[in-house]
Amino acid sequence: MIFLVLKWIGIMLINLLGFLTAPIIFPIAYYLRKIKFVRNKLLWIYFDDEDGFGWDVDWWANSNNYKENFWTAYKWCALRNPAWNLQALFTINYNKSYMVYYRSGLMQKNGSTIYPEFYNNCVLKYVDKYGQYMDNKGDFLSLRHSIIGKSFVIYYLNNKKHWKFSYANKILKNLWCEIQIGFMTRATFRFKLKTIKNIW
Repeated sequence: MIFLVLKWIGIMLINLLGFLTAPIIFPIAYYLRKIKFVRNKLLWIYFDDEDGFGWDVDWWANSNNYKENFWTAYKWCALRNPAWNLQALFTINYNKSYMVYYRSGLMQKNGSTIYPEFYNNCVLKYVDKYGQYMDNKGDFLSLRHSIIGKSFVIYYLNNKKHWKFSYANKILKNLWCEIQIGFMTRATFRFKLKTIKNIW
């Protein structure tokens, strides 16, 4: 287990490099994006091969008034998902041949109790003022889409041992906390504190 934690820390240090440099390097990468060597080799880690510049991600496009411009791309690739291709290098090869070795915690979603599992994590999700799903950015915290509670899971996937911990809950009157560390779909670190007054 110690080795697995150290492995995760090592990956986080590599990702930290991307996190710190993306706000500076991405504008250069965006400007030179049509040069194949830059796009596919030199500055590849600063792009997002999964969702591009976020223009086609509906909830994100909606929150940015569907503007397909540099600023929308910058917020997606340099601020929200900095150096995403670098992070994607550490994605876990998911398949159905997993085995949960250990689990602890208890979670709740949409009023129902659920138990820690390989495929779920505690997370805060949001909707807009019309109740439309907005992932992790919106006018209202959605108790329908969020998973509230605490979870720790050790599991085997492709005969490799992994671990993950997640927490999402209200810690003070209007202050909510969200934590994800370990190996989710990839090596992950997420820590958020948000003041939330509007709940759907």
